[in-house]
Amino acid sequence: MVSNSALAHVGLLTFSAATTTGLAVYAFRHRQEPGATWFGMLMLSLTVWSGCYAVGVITFDPTWRLFWARVQWFGVATIYVWLFLFALSYTGHDNIITRRTVVGFCLVPILAIIGAWTNPFHHLLWRTFQVRVVDGIALIDFTYGPIFWVDIIYGYALIAIATALLLRLVFQSDYLYTDQSALLLVGIAAPFLGNVAENFIWASQLIIDPTPHAFTVTGLTFGYALFRRQLFDLVPATRQLGRSAAITQLNTGVLIVDNARRVVYCNEAAVDVIDCEPADALGREIRSLVDSDVIDFDAEDALAELEIDDTVYEVRTSPITDQSDRQIGHTLVIHDVTTRKRRERRLAAQRDELATVNELNAVIRGVNQALVSATSRDAVERAVCERLAHSDLYRTACVADVTTWTGDADRWLVAGDQVDSTPPPLDGDGIERRALERSEEARTQTIVPEPTTDDGTWAIVPVVYGRTVHGVLGLYTDRTEISDRERAVLGELGEIVGHATNAVEMRQLLSAEAVTEVELESTDDSDSLVEASIAAECDLELAGLVPGGEAGHVAYVRLADGDVSVVADELESSGEVRIIRDGETDGLLDWQVTGDTLLGMLVDFGAKIQHATVEDGRASYTLEIAAESNVRALVDAVEQQFPDTWVVAKREHARPVERADALTEHNLDDLTDRQAEALEAAYRAGYFGWPRDSTAEEVAAVLDISAPTLHAHLRKAEEQILADLFDPGAAD
Repeated sequence: MVSNSALAHVGLLTFSAATTTGLAVYAFRHRQEPGATWFGMLMLSLTVWSGCYAVGVITFDPTWRLFWARVQWFGVATIYVWLFLFALSYTGHDNIITRRTVVGFCLVPILAIIGAWTNPFHHLLWRTFQVRVVDGIALIDFTYGPIFWVDIIYGYALIAIATALLLRLVFQSDYLYTDQSALLLVGIAAPFLGNVAENFIWASQLIIDPTPHAFTVTGLTFGYALFRRQLFDLVPATRQLGRSAAITQLNTGVLIVDNARRVVYCNEAAVDVIDCEPADALGREIRSLVDSDVIDFDAEDALAELEIDDTVYEVRTSPITDQSDRQIGHTLVIHDVTTRKRRERRLAAQRDELATVNELNAVIRGVNQALVSATSRDAVERAVCERLAHSDLYRTACVADVTTWTGDADRWLVAGDQVDSTPPPLDGDGIERRALERSEEARTQTIVPEPTTDDGTWAIVPVVYGRTVHGVLGLYTDRTEISDRERAVLGELGEIVGHATNAVEMRQLLSAEAVTEVELESTDDSDSLVEASIAAECDLELAGLVPGGEAGHVAYVRLADGDVSVVADELESSGEVRIIRDGETDGLLDWQVTGDTLLGMLVDFGAKIQHATVEDGRASYTLEIAAESNVRALVDAVEQQFPDTWVVAKREHARPVERADALTEHNLDDLTDRQAEALEAAYRAGYFGWPRDSTAEEVAAVLDISAPTLHAHLRKAEEQILADLFDPGAAD
């Protein structure tokens, strides 16, 4: 008959087993958290102990009572191991837990469990036992053997270590995990104290074991820690492992020195800085390892920079004091800040570059204003040099033609301070004279040679118009380098000056009363016209030329007794060609001339081509240049680019400002009556206006002729008038 006292004990033990079972299930569901698996095993062992003891106290048959006592040892012998493993994992020491160590920790519990089931053969776990019923409760009185005491000592040792780990956690975490640790310690202490009392204090008395009853306290405290104090949400192992990983992965050197500046500690990350192993650095003075003169040991949290080879380190020094606030040394924390310093230098360079470009653009705006009022090439060059030299960007500015830069002449124009260095020659190392004079790169790039002094740089800027280089602008700056952006802006400045130079020379030529007439002859096969004449075995004549911009000039070339297609093929290598007329004995084509040809070079220099012919591979050019223009610069440039070209004659003569071939009224006398009538009728009717006031059909109806007839009269009249205007000799 089960007594009320037994039922009370069974109820309490059942509640304890149910509580620990629920905690075990929850832990296994969250087994990915550090320590959760071992926590679940611990709760499962508590359930086995409580459950078997609850069944045992109401089992009065000695055989079955001993059976439940043996099953109970599956929980009794393993609780200590699971608690120890949980403490290791929960506090971040799971690196100790391996398959081999777990097996090693379980050897004693396994020995105890085997001993419980094989005790009749050796009596090492208990020597004797006797089942007694006290107040309706079945109790066993054991006389324990050596295996039992080995298990007890081993278990208590593991509990002590687990308790120490949890207590240590409280202090190491700056009391961050105090609540969780306190609840776990209470849950451990209650059954532990009950077990100690049962085994050592009440060992001579036959009473009910308080240990499984204390598991109720364990279940309640552990459950409160789990659900109210985020036992598995704020896991100390994450913090501990994270700190370890951060310290391991952080590439930060640490040095500790005493008051004598001797190294007393050095970590592996500082090896690259001190260039020796940590063991070799101990006891050595810091000044023998690094340049300690830049390190301030007197200020707190002082910062310094060390540059070793191409690496920059930031050193932070902090004083170390003892409990009496006496300084006993310094800590040096060393960070590699090379990447940050490079980024800062790059950003600073970009800021300086943008500031320089902005200032240069402002200077160029002033140059543009000065160029508007310049009336000669000399005025253009002087305005450019003075504006640039008076800015803060350049100390000296000089300009000259290409012949002067190559050392074949001495026509310098210099503004600004006198400098010790001289402009570098164009035919020096790294600079090709021909590339500067006639290449596509000369139009878009600024050539910057190496600095000619220790603290300055010469920038060489081609002054170009189209593909022709009129001269070179040299700029001297105290800066050691010139950025790509500044070079691009200077290249544009060279084009601006080249356009201004060409414009003033053309204006002088058109308005001058006195001009210089130059006759040139050339047999240079690099001249496209000479090459085409030789290939087609025919004579060529320049029938007309329409000056253009950077796209080139349009030349109308007439040939006699030659194949037009052959000439066109030869000329296409230096510009687009279109055949206008292909007759049996003559031909006419238009050719888009560029500055790469002799004809284009002459026009780019501001010369007016009066006459040009090619006979038997010899080209003859007659051209006019304004008397004030630099004829020598043109001739020098031509002879450098086309060596087989020479001056035949040069003379100055006066010519009226007004054109002698202006259209007058008598030119209309060459028209037929019908052509003159059609032309005047179309003009009076507004046919030539835009939008037209009358159509061709309407004008033809007034004259009582057909529209095609009207178009024929108009075309013939227009051709006659334009021939009188542009080609009076041919019209005659």
